[in-house]
Amino acid sequence: MRELEREVLLRLARKALKELEEAYRRIPDTDNGKAYLFRGKERVRLMLKLLEGDGDAV
Repeated sequence: MRELEREVLLRLARKALKELEEAYRRIPDTDNGKAYLFRGKERVRLMLKLLEGDGDAV
């Protein structure tokens, strides 16, 4: 992957994680959507880990 593509993906993933965390904090505890937001956050964290590392996170 080219460096520019990697940097764009990193910025997008960081922004997505920030937005998911904000949404997770705002949603009521009784709402079932919290589980979906939590899983989304974990997926984005994994993607960031793969992009920031040197590829041996898999």
